[in-house]
Amino acid sequence: MDVNDYPILNKLIAAVKKPSWAFPLLLFTLIVILSLQFTTDESGFPTRPVSETGMGFGFGLFGSGTCDGSLPARALKMSIVEFGGVGDGVTSNTAAFTAAMRRMKGFEGRGGAQLNVPRGRWVTGSFNLTSNFTLFLEQGAVILGSEDPNEWPIIEPLPSYGRGRERFGARHISLIHGNGLTNVVITEDIQF
Repeated sequence: MDVNDYPILNKLIAAVKKPSWAFPLLLFTLIVILSLQFTTDESGFPTRPVSETGMGFGFGLFGSGTCDGSLPARALKMSIVEFGGVGDGVTSNTAAFTAAMRRMKGFEGRGGAQLNVPRGRWVTGSFNLTSNFTLFLEQGAVILGSEDPNEWPIIEPLPSYGRGRERFGARHISLIHGNGLTNVVITEDIQF
């Protein structure tokens, strides 16, 4: 075989000998290979790796540590309806959410708790979450902030919110609140 008989092969060999593009190609290939951290399940199909630490972005996520739809196992699962909640878009559910969170807090160190919110429009004032907790909104569930100012407690200002820097004085608390929490998941049932 004479190399001169194959002009395309000659061009390929000449291109490979030029080091100007070889290093970036090698670096790109290495990055691609290192970023493919797939494992396989029993069927041989690739799956995402499971996080051992269980920490996600924002809130700590025990369980998969990924966005694969799995939820952490909790010792207690209850519905807001069991606490007197009504999802009609009119009735205030502040007392129901407060009672539910009080009950869920009792499972903070005993396997955690999950509060399910079924389909409906759930009007509520502010409520505090607890650690080791999942707030699960079923398909069609919407949590709406109450328009009653009495359902929004006043708390100390935070300089990062501007109030306390530009405007002095207290501020209203957020709709769903938590301070110093760990292992909290807020998710919804999404059907495709």
